[in-house]
Parts: sequence; structure tokens; C-alpha cells
Amino acid sequence: MKIVDVGCGTGDFTRYLANLIPGKCEIIGVDIRATNISTAQKQTKKEGLSGKITFRKGDAYDIPVEDRWADLVCCRTLLMHLTEPLKAVKDMSRVARKGGTVAAFERGRFESFYFYVPNDKRITKLGIKLGGLYVDGVRKLEGKYFDIGNRLPTIFHEAGLREIMAEVQADTYLTSDPRRKLEDVKDELGFNLETFKETKKLDAKAMASGGASRKQIEEYNRWYERWTKSLLDDHQKLRNDTVFSTGGMVLVAGRKQE
Repeated sequence: MKIVDVGCGTGDFTRYLANLIPGKCEIIGVDIRATNISTAQKQTKKEGLSGKITFRKGDAYDIPVEDRWADLVCCRTLLMHLTEPLKAVKDMSRVARKGGTVAAFERGRFESFYFYVPNDKRITKLGIKLGGLYVDGVRKLEGKYFDIGNRLPTIFHEAGLREIMAEVQADTYLTSDPRRKLEDVKDELGFNLETFKETKKLDAKAMASGGASRKQIEEYNRWYERWTKSLLDDHQKLRNDTVFSTGGMVLVAGRKQE
């Protein structure tokens, strides 16, 4: 089986694909950043998968793979960062063989997905509102659709793909879930907090462009930083916390007809 993973980053998903296939396969990971490619190559060699996977530096709009080469051309959380996602999907289709599959796994926006802070209706409603305004702001400022999952069937159809299928995956987050190791939860919270500190000015700009007030943004940011720090400082509190959030991911696949 021949696979191309577009926007592979450091190759985590590429290696996941390789481990899913018990037989022979040839996988090419493509990313625009040379540092990502270097890291991906080192980790792939370390995991003993260099016989199945190679990496190439390249653009999602001009994938460095010949026409009709792959049985599967896929991407994960790539199209949400592009201003011309249709152009990228068309080039993914070019690389797929006749009857081959093009697939994308991207974030969507769904009214049924939720964010809940116990005993704080104000922050609950504010968190949901700001999440939507952030997506609207990014679209206004950068021309990108962070909720592009909902649009994928249309984009795939416009790219000439057919037999289009779609699935939704709910991604839930609950720190008290005993199926998740304490150290893993702490690592994720710490990573999220550092990312929050690094990007909060840009995030605030996006939310403001979407219609949020400075007061709303600052109120939510104070709560989030205080909440995250409190969990990192108290393991017992972390394992008993019931703040609950969900998000939606959309998997869409289509077949190349000719």
C-alpha cells in the first residue's frame, strides 16, 4: 500500500499509519518545515520504521510526489491552517491513483458539543461564546476556517472527488478520568498552560476581531490560568475536578474517479 501524509509535522501520525498496516507499505510524509522533517526522520529511525517511511520537504499546494502514485493521500489538522484548502485537496487528488482515497481529519463546529464549569454559569457561557468568536476572528483576520471539518464534504466534491463519506468523532476532556495516567494529564495541562501564555495576545486579537470585548477576554483568561495552575499544584484536586469539555473532529474521505 502506498500512502502520502501531507503536513506530517514531526511524523507522529505518519508512524501511526505505518503501525496500522501489518503488510508491506510505502509511506511518504510531506511537510513544509525542514526542522519538522529532521525530527521526523530521527524519531522514525529510532522506532525502526525507516524501511516503511520516508520524508520530503514540500508544500501542500504542490506536493512533491508524482501523479497517481498513492492508494491513500491524507492529512490531519492541516486544512484548517490553509487559506486555500480547495487548492490543497485538488493536489492531494492529483497524487492519488484512479480509485484511490483522499482523506482529511479536521476540526468542526457543532452546537451539541459543550464546555461546562460546575457552579459557574457565567464562565461556562463565556467559554462557549469565546470559542465561537475565536473561530470567527481567525477567519476574518487570516482567511482560515478553524471549523473546516463541516465544509470538507463540499470541498471534496468541488475538488472532483466522489463516493464521499463522513464521520464525526467527539473528543472529550475530563482531568478526573481514571483511564488517563496522572502524569499524562499533568504534562498536557502544563503544555496547554505554556501554549496559552505564548499565544494569548494573538488569541485575544482573534477573539476581539470576532466580536468579543476586552473585559470578556480578560475574565475568561484569568479563570483559565487560575484553574490550570490550581490543578497542577494539587493532585487531589486534579483527580476530583469535573470541568468538562468536548470538541468535534470530522473525518471525510472521497475516491478519485479518473
